[in-house]
Amino acid sequence: MSYSKDLSRRLRKKLPMVDYGAIEARVVAHEMPNFTMVVPPHPDKYPKHPGHKGSVFGGICNRTACSQRHAVFYNRGTNGYYCADDAIAINRYSGAHPLCIRVDHDLTHDEMNAHTRTMYEEMRRDRVAG
Repeated sequence: MSYSKDLSRRLRKKLPMVDYGAIEARVVAHEMPNFTMVVPPHPDKYPKHPGHKGSVFGGICNRTACSQRHAVFYNRGTNGYYCADDAIAINRYSGAHPLCIRVDHDLTHDEMNAHTRTMYEEMRRDRVAG
């Protein structure tokens, strides 16, 4: 049975002829790599992805449409880790001071908050000077 005929049957509230459950069972689920989480995600991290996405230094990039590994840039606004390509793209539009900074270790919450305070201080100085 074709997909359109099956869709028509489902729209008329008849059971489908195809067992989609069996098809879904055969599809291999996307496995998240097993990164060691040294520091739990920051409570204000945005967006709140499931798993370790954007939460682990050197892990998977925080950008929703990206799945690159080796996220070593920390975004001071979203509290997440980004890959080099996305960090460069974000910094291109962030103004005088970079939003994403390169870090060499998994930051603690206190270090994350200090980076965010520094970013706000830079923005405040620019506003006062301008």
